Amino acid sequence: MNKNIIFVFTGTGNSLKVAKDIAAALGDCDIISMGRETRYDLIGGYETIGFVFPTYYRGEPRKVREFITRLDLQRNKNAYYYAVTTTGRYEGNTLRHIKKLLKRKGMTLNYAKALDMFSNYVIAYDMRDTVEEETKKSEIDFEPILRAIKNREINQVPGIKPIEEIAYRVWIKLPSNIDKNYTVSDDCIKCGICEKVCPVGNIGLNEAGIPYFKHNCEQCMACIQFCPKKAINYKDKTQNRKRYTHPAIKYTDLWALNSKDNSKIMDS
Repeated sequence: MNKNIIFVFTGTGNSLKVAKDIAAALGDCDIISMGRETRYDLIGGYETIGFVFPTYYRGEPRKVREFITRLDLQRNKNAYYYAVTTTGRYEGNTLRHIKKLLKRKGMTLNYAKALDMFSNYVIAYDMRDTVEEETKKSEIDFEPILRAIKNREINQVPGIKPIEEIAYRVWIKLPSNIDKNYTVSDDCIKCGICEKVCPVGNIGLNEAGIPYFKHNCEQCMACIQFCPKKAINYKDKTQNRKRYTHPAIKYTDLWALNSKDNSKIMDS
């Protein structure tokens, strides 16, 4: 068993890139998906336990909240706990929520930080032409966060922002059925990449190899953004919009993360 563990939720690769960099800096580190894992009892003995995930609708994705709620941490009371949320400018109350979830379990969130990265909610807007510049800036902004985690620094998370909380509670109820408006065009080459990159297993393939959606969507945009032929779209809004995935993350990285057998790390 490694000394460190990071739980990650990722769609277009931003959070996975952050998790990989932290893992490389800490060494002896496992990276576990919070999307498909159903074993929630964590074995003991970890020195650091991290949570890395994007901010959706001014808060954490539903799957992240569900995962942490069910995660048994009682055998890791002395671990250093940290959280990094990758944002598209708006952090909302994300880190306050994680602090509260851990507090309910008797654990302290020692360090928490938001990192602004390339915003990629393609069903709402087109992708900017500044991927290279924004990626470089996020790497620079990430350096002090990485040092803080490596040195096990402690910081304080501010209190809840009431207006942001109202927005989150309303919007977080919306994503699961939005995929009913997803379309698959004749450009689909039946490669199955969409199924592989979906962090929550929301995509299946029919007998002809065409994807279909199970209405348990988190709106991570992985299927739309990673489709090599831009065959998956939202209504008639995204067909002509650019696509984005983190330059350092390939679909095979997400595939490996989503299909990893965690039975040696998590007790049934």
